[in-house]
Amino acid sequence: MRRRWFALLALLAACDTPTKSDDPQILSIVAATTVNPLARIVTVTLAEPGRARLTWGAPGTPVLTLLGDSLSLTHRFVVTRLRANTSYTLEAQVEGSNAAPLRTSLEIGALPPNLAAATFTATGTPTEPVAVIEITSATGLAGLVMVEEGRIVGHLPISSGSLFGATRRANGQFVLLDPLHGLVVQNAAGEEVTRLPHPSATIPTPYGRIHHDVIATPRNTILFIANETQRVGADSIVGEALWEWTPESNAIVKRWSSFTELDWNTLRGSRSAPGNWLHGNGINVGPRGNVVMSLRNADHIISIAPDWSRIEWRLGGPTGTLTLPEADRSWGQHYVSEPVAGRVLVFDNGFDRPGPAFSRAIEYAIDPVAKTATKVWEYRPSPDIYAALVGSARRLSNGNTVALFGMLAGQSASTGPIVAHEVTAAGTVVWTLTAGGRLTRLYRLTPMRTIAGEVTGTFRGAN
Repeated sequence: MRRRWFALLALLAACDTPTKSDDPQILSIVAATTVNPLARIVTVTLAEPGRARLTWGAPGTPVLTLLGDSLSLTHRFVVTRLRANTSYTLEAQVEGSNAAPLRTSLEIGALPPNLAAATFTATGTPTEPVAVIEITSATGLAGLVMVEEGRIVGHLPISSGSLFGATRRANGQFVLLDPLHGLVVQNAAGEEVTRLPHPSATIPTPYGRIHHDVIATPRNTILFIANETQRVGADSIVGEALWEWTPESNAIVKRWSSFTELDWNTLRGSRSAPGNWLHGNGINVGPRGNVVMSLRNADHIISIAPDWSRIEWRLGGPTGTLTLPEADRSWGQHYVSEPVAGRVLVFDNGFDRPGPAFSRAIEYAIDPVAKTATKVWEYRPSPDIYAALVGSARRLSNGNTVALFGMLAGQSASTGPIVAHEVTAAGTVVWTLTAGGRLTRLYRLTPMRTIAGEVTGTFRGAN
C-alpha cells in the first residue's frame, strides 16, 4: 500500500510539472522600414528561447539567410540586398527544430527619385557579388551605394557633399566620413551607433579636420587621416597626421605625423601648397602591420613601420628612397595597398604625367635592402581611360583586381567613362560595371561578399 501511495504521488507530481517542447515555435515575423530604402529591420519572436534563422528571397534574386547569435525569445535581423519593385518571401525557423517554419511576404517599392536617377550596367561575373561604392559627386545623391547584378541594393546616405572615405568593420558596422558630422558609425540599415566629430569652434578636438580616408584595422579600430598644421620657417604648413579611434570606448590616439620625418622644404610636388602640402588620400594596413600611405600632391607613397617609429621606404616624388624607372612612376595617385608582403598595388591616375594622359592599376615589388621598386604587373585598358582624380585598385583573394576609373568625361580633361573592371592576373576582363545617370564622380569601389553577415541560403518550407 505504501509503495502504491508513493507511486501515485510521483505520477501526480509529474503531471503538474511543465514539460519543455522539443520543437520551439515561431510566433511572428515583423518587418520595419529604415533610413536605407533597401533594408529592413525584421524582428522574429519565438514561443520559447532558441536560435532563429531568417531566410529571404524572390524570383530572380539570390536566396539569403542570417542566423541569430543567441538563444533568445526575440531576434532582430538587418535584412539587406533588397531590390526595388520586388515581392520577397521571408521565412523564419528555429535552428535545429523540426517545427514548421513561418512565412510572410515583404513588398519593396520603387526607388526614391535620387537613387532611381543613378544607373549601373553590369556584364560578366564578379568574384564578389556586391560592389560598395563611395559617391564623390552626383546630382541629388550622396553617400555609399551598394550594387548587385547592376541593381542598386542599398544606400547609406551622408548629410551632403562628397564621401571621401568609408569602411566596414569586422562586426558589420559601416563607418562613413561625413563632411558635416565627421566619422559616423552605423549598421547596414543606416541606424547610427556613434560618431567622432570634426573639430569646430564649439567642439575642440586634438586632431585636425578628418579627410580622405578611413579604414578598419585588424584590431577593429578605426584609422583615419586628419590635417595637422605646423609652422615651418615663415610658412604655416598644413600636413597630415594619422589617428586611431576605438568607437566602443571613444579612445583616440595619435599615431603618426608627416612633420616627424618629411620636410616641407624638400618634398614638394607640382600641386603642393602651404595649405595643402601632401594631400594624403589613401591608407592601408600591410601584412606586417605596417601602414602604406598615398601622398598625392607629392606623387609620393610611403610605408610606416608597424610600431610607427619610422618611415621604412619612400616611393616616387623628389625624395624617394627606392629607385624606379621613370615610365613606371605613379602620378597623382589614389588608393594604395600592400596585398602581400613586399608588393604594393596603386591606382595611378597619371595626373601631370609627361606625355599621353592615361590611368592604370600598377603593382610594384619592393626591395628595401636593394632600395628598388620594380613594376611586376599593371592593368591599362585598351583604349586608354584617363581619370584625373579619384579611383581605386582592389586586390581580391583569388588574385583578380578590381580597378575603378571614377571620372566622367570632360572633368579635369578626363576621358570617361565611369567604369570598373575586374581583371585576372593575365589582364582578362571578367566583369565590368558602368555607371551613368546622375553619377559624375565615384571615389572608390569595394567588392564585398556580404553586407550584414548574410550568406547564401535555402528555403525550408514548401514553395
